[in-house]
Amino acid sequence: MNVELKRALEEMDKQVISAPYDLANRIIFSIDEKAKQNAKYKALGLSFVSMISFFVSIPIIAQIITSFTQSGFYNYVSIIFSDSDVAMVYWKEIVMSLAESLPIIGIASLLAVAVIFTWSILKATSVVRNNLITA
Repeated sequence: MNVELKRALEEMDKQVISAPYDLANRIIFSIDEKAKQNAKYKALGLSFVSMISFFVSIPIIAQIITSFTQSGFYNYVSIIFSDSDVAMVYWKEIVMSLAESLPIIGIASLLAVAVIFTWSILKATSVVRNNLITA
């Protein structure tokens, strides 16, 4: 049995096994197609994130505008422009009142959504430019 196995292995070593002539091209083509497909999914996902972040920013902006009017921020700003002499005398108090009446959470959330929107748009355009257009 051992002799038969040895003879079979020697016979296999003598045989030349050749790959199809276009195997390398087919492998490279399938890898390229998979990369393009992944790029399409990535661009689609990033576009979806940018669209969602854009639509989320609309109620945040409305909330910020409402907070500005409810907090009296416009009243403090109008004091600066209407009576500059009083504003110069009480500038520290006016600045502190402006700082207290700012809707910080709304502004921070709008900034975060704007950063996400900008990042997703830039990444999506980069993916499209690098992977889909050059193909």
